[in-house]
Amino acid sequence: MGNLSQLFGNTGFKPAEVEEVSGDFSPLPKGLYAVTITESEIKPTSNGNGTLLTLKLVVDEGKYRNRILFDNLCVQHTNLTAQGIAQTRLKQICEAVSVKKLQDTSQIHDKALMVNLDVEFDKFQSDKTGQQAFRNSFKGYQPLNKEVVTSNDDDDFDDAPF
Repeated sequence: MGNLSQLFGNTGFKPAEVEEVSGDFSPLPKGLYAVTITESEIKPTSNGNGTLLTLKLVVDEGKYRNRILFDNLCVQHTNLTAQGIAQTRLKQICEAVSVKKLQDTSQIHDKALMVNLDVEFDKFQSDKTGQQAFRNSFKGYQPLNKEVVTSNDDDDFDDAPF
């Protein structure tokens, strides 16, 4: 139980007075994107089997400029395959932004690099119509390259697995 009066005054929260904020959370087309890591958080996985490094990335240029992406890396996990994939991606990030020894994730903040995105079925979500939803899948990181290649805008999901 929580008393919202402390947050919203004696009148409480009034849903009718809130203007909805809509954002486009649809997956970006498959391709390479210039991004900047803006935030990070280390926390236990939901099942307690490891440690998760969550990265917030912002697309730097092109049609999707300022779109936000999140990558979750299981940097320590009882599943050694998941841990290996996450540590490989973290290694790619460090190499892309020239960090030789990562002691604090703030060392990779505000650094530009390239991310390789794919589109896949989301096993856990469906869209508003009840259809299987899609999500971005992170396939790797590399140093910043000014030639950003993304899929044809007219055919965004040509490579989608359906």
